[in-house]
Amino acid sequence: MPTSSSPITSAPAETPELSEFEQQLPLSGEFVSQAAETTGTVDIQRREGGSVWIVLENFRTGDETDLRLYLKQDALVQDAEGHWGSSEDGYEIASIGPGASTQEIEVPGAWDMPAMYTLTVGAYLPPDYPALGSVALG
Repeated sequence: MPTSSSPITSAPAETPELSEFEQQLPLSGEFVSQAAETTGTVDIQRREGGSVWIVLENFRTGDETDLRLYLKQDALVQDAEGHWGSSEDGYEIASIGPGASTQEIEVPGAWDMPAMYTLTVGAYLPPDYPALGSVALG
């Protein structure tokens, strides 16, 4: 029976590669108003166990009741007239409550997202789906 002088070791466990979005974390910022006065702050963190969460604090926006939260790849920019905006495309993260000033929302699919630069709260009002307020993430 052959013998070996080196101990048997198992292969190292593979660490999952972080997405471009996860590599940016932590991210934070303050809301700027768009179609409605919108205030509050955002903090995005990777938590123990690997899940990614968005925390809205002191959040307040217009009177709309069907709100959606989006992450966008484009930067938030201000035009010459002072209006804030970003690309219309984005990842819909969740519906959020209009009356809760502090909210925690898990980001589904964070493990596979490209880099994100803007968070937007929009009203689910067809056909326009207006952006009520956004955050430049940094």
